[in-house]
Amino acid sequence: MSLFPEAVSVRFHPFFFTPAANLLAGFFLFLGAFSSLPAQTISLNNTFQQWGFSRDTTPLASTARWKNQWSHITVEKNKPWVLLNNTRVWLNTPVTENRGIFFLHQGDYAHTLQPIVAPTPSANAPVVRRILLDPGHGGNDVGTQNTRLGMQEKTFALDVARRVKFILEQQGYQVLLTRGSDTFVELEKRSLLSRQTQADLFISIHFNSAAPATGPNGIETFILTPPGHYSSNDAARKASAAERNAVEPGHRFGAWNALLGYYLQSSLVGKLDAEDRGLRRARFTVLRGLNCPGALVECGFLSNPSEATLIGKPAYREKIAQGIVDGVLKYSRVVQQLQQAATPNPPPRRS
Repeated sequence: MSLFPEAVSVRFHPFFFTPAANLLAGFFLFLGAFSSLPAQTISLNNTFQQWGFSRDTTPLASTARWKNQWSHITVEKNKPWVLLNNTRVWLNTPVTENRGIFFLHQGDYAHTLQPIVAPTPSANAPVVRRILLDPGHGGNDVGTQNTRLGMQEKTFALDVARRVKFILEQQGYQVLLTRGSDTFVELEKRSLLSRQTQADLFISIHFNSAAPATGPNGIETFILTPPGHYSSNDAARKASAAERNAVEPGHRFGAWNALLGYYLQSSLVGKLDAEDRGLRRARFTVLRGLNCPGALVECGFLSNPSEATLIGKPAYREKIAQGIVDGVLKYSRVVQQLQQAATPNPPPRRS
């Protein structure tokens, strides 16, 4: 059994079924606080070794790579991201390095790395049965546009959501939509519906734009920014302390959000062979008030002529839908196995 499960066959390292798993992070934080190591950091070298990964050789001293039988993880000095099986996952604080040892901020370990690479078994894991899909925009809110091609985001978001719904229902899930037609739904109401419908999962479907620029392209997935962290797109770090420290209902599912976001991003990029813009963080209204794990996917740029042309084709939108479905199925399998791993087997019945 191994860490960092991928899609079809899910395996977990036995280390994380023991109390020692919960002590690992605290041990490395202790080292960071009471030694010459960078403050508030953990050693990735030690962490990955404990998780059963071995250090691989890299051509540059500024880059480190770890691997096991199924997975590989790459970091680069002073870069605010890690590559998990080639999927980019953005961090709050850049990776640091000192004498060949790479360090990660404790917040990025707790909120991002550990939930994805070594998720904790839980009897209360949110097993997926009912899914709420949120086609972005609608009605008088058209979203992003490509006027030259006559494309509006609201139309394609609904089309993809309907395709995802159909496929997931064939897999036995109950699937609901925040809007089933070209109507406008307030952002707050969309997250409120997650509570009213008692959804186990929420996915908001969108298309991107960088207009007037036409170059940017690719896929990105957003999950709720943890308290105290900056959002990924806040490059200037302008968010106020009050905004950063606000605790939202959706924060209760932070670890599950990270796991869901990773599988959605990796599956979409893999299915579409698209540019990987990474798993990112944001305080979007539709994510803040959720009563279940949730993510927002940006399925391509309408402002990019080549990508917009692809999005305009039904066959490509079907691939987008299948990529989202693949991510949901991978996430759902992992969550179910995490629940089963934490649930003791009932004693045998006496005859």
